[in-house]
Formats: sequence, structure tokens, C-alpha cells
Amino acid sequence: MSQAYQVPAFPVDTHIYRLAYRWGLSDGKNVVKTEADLKKVFPEEKWNKLHLQIIFFGRAYCPARGHNPYLCPICKEHGRKAIFKEFDKKAKTAQK
Repeated sequence: MSQAYQVPAFPVDTHIYRLAYRWGLSDGKNVVKTEADLKKVFPEEKWNKLHLQIIFFGRAYCPARGHNPYLCPICKEHGRKAIFKEFDKKAKTAQK
């Protein structure tokens, strides 16, 4: 609806939910909270376009599977410490 009719909205799907958590924009408790957090951070006139930009950026640099936070431009600068700890732990386990 936001894209077709240009109604300001910031829909939170699994991609937006995951990326907002990784980038420290929301605590990731639930999608309703994530939507509210994102609406506080970004101006309403940017919501529709930004929603798609975040999804496309995430696909290119911050995928759900095989994510390396050290290679993502946003994660490496602003990412949650927990995602680095998780990545490093998996990398150590894989080396054994």
C-alpha cells in the first residue's frame, strides 16, 4: 500500500526487522516495536523509499545467511557487538 498509493508507512518484514536489530536501530523485541523505533529515527517523507533501500542494501551487504559483519559497511561501523561475537564464535568453531 505504501508503494502503490504513496501512503506513508514503514512496513517491517523479516528483512527490515533483522537489519534494524543488527544495525542497532531497534532492540528487536517485536515488529511493532521495531516499526515504532524506525519511525522515530527517520522522517516520515523518507519511509516509503527507505524501506526498499534497506531491503536492497541488506541483500547486497548484510544477508541473512552467511553474514560477515566485518564486510558490511553499516555493521562494521555501527553493528551490535553481539553480531560480531556470534560471528567470531562460529568462525572459531569452524576452524576446529
